[in-house]
Amino acid sequence: MGRDLTDRERELLTLMVESAGTFADDPPVSSEARRRWRKQIGDARAGKRCECGQCPSIEIEIGDGRTPTGGDRVVLEASNPSASLLLFIDGGRLSYLELAPHGDERFDEFPPSHAITV
Repeated sequence: MGRDLTDRERELLTLMVESAGTFADDPPVSSEARRRWRKQIGDARAGKRCECGQCPSIEIEIGDGRTPTGGDRVVLEASNPSASLLLFIDGGRLSYLELAPHGDERFDEFPPSHAITV
């Protein structure tokens, strides 16, 4: 079982679910899907952290302590001047919050929500 999300992680999950657009040319998501995902945030926990050493990306565990895999995938995206923020949703469940640096900059934590453009 993972750890509690930090306030910043929970805030970013909420921002992404409520406002982020879909990745690349993927179709937009419905308000009903966003409502279902928003309900999951209350039970979300931080799972395994990325091992790259450059980012704070985390698996998201919902309820049963496991990160979902498989099923239809939706990716929501937002950005910061130095990185892209991606939220992966697999099989209808939040699964991974990724901060992908644009260069060699290291991020020990996610940027604050006010520094994110959706």
